[in-house]
Amino acid sequence: MKLWNFETIDAADSVDDTGLLEVEPINELHVGENVSLSFMSKIHDSGQAFWYAQDTNGAIWKLDLTFSNMVSLVACFFLPFDFFSSFAVTYLTILGSVRIYDFISNRQLSEMKFKQGGTALTWAPRVVNPKGSLIIVGFEDGVFRILEVYDPTGLPVIAGTGSAELNLKKTLKPHVAAVTALAYERNGTVLATGSKDKTVFFFAVEDEYEPIGFICVPGPVQALQWSPPSHEQSTLLILCENGFVLQVPAPIPNEHNTASTYQLKNLPMQYFHFYSIKSRIKKKREEKEKAKLEWIRQQQEMGNKIEEEAEEEPEEEPLPSIYIPEEPSPILCGFYSAPGKFWLSLVNQFLFHVDRIARCEDPEDRKDEPFEVIPMKDTDNNPIHQIFW
Repeated sequence: MKLWNFETIDAADSVDDTGLLEVEPINELHVGENVSLSFMSKIHDSGQAFWYAQDTNGAIWKLDLTFSNMVSLVACFFLPFDFFSSFAVTYLTILGSVRIYDFISNRQLSEMKFKQGGTALTWAPRVVNPKGSLIIVGFEDGVFRILEVYDPTGLPVIAGTGSAELNLKKTLKPHVAAVTALAYERNGTVLATGSKDKTVFFFAVEDEYEPIGFICVPGPVQALQWSPPSHEQSTLLILCENGFVLQVPAPIPNEHNTASTYQLKNLPMQYFHFYSIKSRIKKKREEKEKAKLEWIRQQQEMGNKIEEEAEEEPEEEPLPSIYIPEEPSPILCGFYSAPGKFWLSLVNQFLFHVDRIARCEDPEDRKDEPFEVIPMKDTDNNPIHQIFW
């Protein structure tokens, strides 16, 4: 079952004399294998809309097509494998479908479907797989799968004429809830996976992706970011939905005793807990006013007359009302700016620059503030979810 937006089709206009126009569906539902639908009828059951579909094989299907048309796509990446040069792109949908498209010829090259919805996707860097042909896909049941992309013909490929197939190489289940983030360490020796179950799991890459262990974090994991090669130490930035940021060093394979548990209890952690920045802004204004009063006092002591009709300073914008919600604004993404410093994007119209991350006994007691803020226009209802450079 595929769904299209009616307004898009109704307002569409062909770009040439053929009268044809390609419009991508906004969502789709895989009913089942060997299903042949011939007729559909919409019904309402207790105020809920459903569809009955007739199968020519003798079955009648009851379908729920009320899923949102706003979140059909989870991830989209250009694939760097050699035989496709730079014209292949891979998509992951919430329905668990991994697809590879050749956008030169505007055609789908391959697709692999799974029963679980897709939640995260990345590819193995060339330091791990020189051909760049491995895709790592996370799913809503806590599983991640390693897929291999290959050219079944083995022939040289010309842009727009290539072919591709997907092969399942390995399946692992490190989490009990949706996998939300996948990230390779900069040297390709470690893969980190984050989840809504408030854990981050580490794997020694090599050939078999052997588990190193996991750590527990204060909130559901939103994103993972390894430090770039310019940093002396390899560290992982863990961004949690509930305002916590953690930094941990890359664990070394075979250094931790996992005989009784895979939990890494001795991995040092540094914390940042996002807090209101109003106090910092207020402090700066108080310091400015204090400096002004001190200047006036010094002028009066020296006998200098201070003009009463001094030029009025521009009125400063009022401070926002103090409001610290019980649940902090979710962190959407972040990235390193320097060792120990990083930028954060939250569900609001600002980017926050942070340099206060430290070890502590109880991270819940931390109340940290950024040292720099950049307002982003026109992002009130459309915050920044990803930043790449």
